[in-house]
Amino acid sequence: MRKSKLTQACRSRFLEALSETGSVSNAVKIAGTSRTRVYELRKNDVEFAWAWDDAEQRAFDRLREEATRRAVEGVAEPLVSAGKLVRDEHGQPIMVRRYSDRLLLSLLNSKRSSRRKKLELPLLRSGEDAADAVTAIFEAVAGGDITTEEAVELSRLVDVFLKTIEQSRSDSWPQFYGVTTATRRR
Repeated sequence: MRKSKLTQACRSRFLEALSETGSVSNAVKIAGTSRTRVYELRKNDVEFAWAWDDAEQRAFDRLREEATRRAVEGVAEPLVSAGKLVRDEHGQPIMVRRYSDRLLLSLLNSKRSSRRKKLELPLLRSGEDAADAVTAIFEAVAGGDITTEEAVELSRLVDVFLKTIEQSRSDSWPQFYGVTTATRRR
């Protein structure tokens, strides 16, 4: 496997630009390299891959901080009425603070989903496993790890499993007791 040539200075410029912009395309332009070269290096150099992940996380953190500021503190915008800028008695535009409820909800949802634990359901092989799975689902809802909508979907899967077990038992019951399909029809 051949090593991708990228000087240490170029790597540093790329990683710094990536952490500032959050964009690989912009970072390669700033660093003076190509997307192919950095992706190849990422694939072959574990340290560079870790540094890349760290740079992306820093960029994401910066964006989240800005989104939080805009949602909580708001953004000053000029007041417009009937398509015209409203000015005060000194001719200066009147500024109003605007908040983004949608942005705030998005932040809250991302925070909730990042705190969620991974739900581990037991491997379903029996009715007892299905009961354990339903218990785990209820506990996950109670603990805030999954939503009720997710619980409904998971419960449907468990229900399908139970119906499959019932069907396979009812189909195999006559053979188990020595009764054939032909005998049952009489």
